[in-house]
Amino acid sequence: MNFNLVSPFLFLFFFLLQFTCILAQAPAMAPMPPTQSSAPASLPPSQPSAPASPPPTISSSPAPILSPVVASAPAPGPPGLPNVIKILAKAGSCSTFIKLLQITHEVGEITSLLNNSNSITMFVPSDGAFLNLKTGTLNSFSDQRKAELVKFHILPSYFSLSQFQTASNPVQTQAGGTTNREFPINIATNGTAVNITTGIVNASLTSTIYTDSQLAIYQVDKVLLPLKFFVKPLPPAPAPEPSKPKKDDPSSDSSSVNVVPSGATSLFPHTFHGMVYPGCFFFFSVCFVYMS
Repeated sequence: MNFNLVSPFLFLFFFLLQFTCILAQAPAMAPMPPTQSSAPASLPPSQPSAPASPPPTISSSPAPILSPVVASAPAPGPPGLPNVIKILAKAGSCSTFIKLLQITHEVGEITSLLNNSNSITMFVPSDGAFLNLKTGTLNSFSDQRKAELVKFHILPSYFSLSQFQTASNPVQTQAGGTTNREFPINIATNGTAVNITTGIVNASLTSTIYTDSQLAIYQVDKVLLPLKFFVKPLPPAPAPEPSKPKKDDPSSDSSSVNVVPSGATSLFPHTFHGMVYPGCFFFFSVCFVYMS
């Protein structure tokens, strides 16, 4: 009887124990999703929520501020060419010659020569030298003459003061020509003094305005006036006349008869008559004497 009462209790005990174990091993129920509302959704419990503002501060030291990226410039080239106008303006007392350079556009030609690595020497008269000209001389020149006047003050080569001592006269100028009626100059030195002769004026170098290995600028005390402006050029030599062909004598055949000079032809009849007449007279006289 006791065995029959214990058996149901043991069966119930094992059933509860087994059910408890099953509940312990079952997974936890997933939480229900929250109902949608205007409030922002909360993050899952496993992830800590971050505040909306302000942004999180960075504990590490700030990165250094870099300068803006600039394209690398090319390596600097050779120094710029000398500016003749600026050089003369800085020297002073050259305003008249500067105006001539500008109105004749010769300053552009000078720049072009220097750009092409040509060497030049310039003689620049002072403003006082232009004032010493006869009144109206400069204004009487045409634009072409003014351009030639500027070129007459430029040599197409570089001359230092010492190189003037070995200059070969006549010296050609940028105006061209070396004959007496064109645009040459003669340069003479006496120690350190340099004199320039044009055939019209005799000028002297007074100072050095600028010099380097390519350009030399000297100031002169007179305006260099070319001889061509005041003396008419020599006329060109006449061309030799072509030789005239000899006319043939129609009364003779030039292929078989030798032409006798006119003087000899005119004397021949007189000689013939002078010999024949006396001979005939002598012959008849002899015959007459013999027969008698």
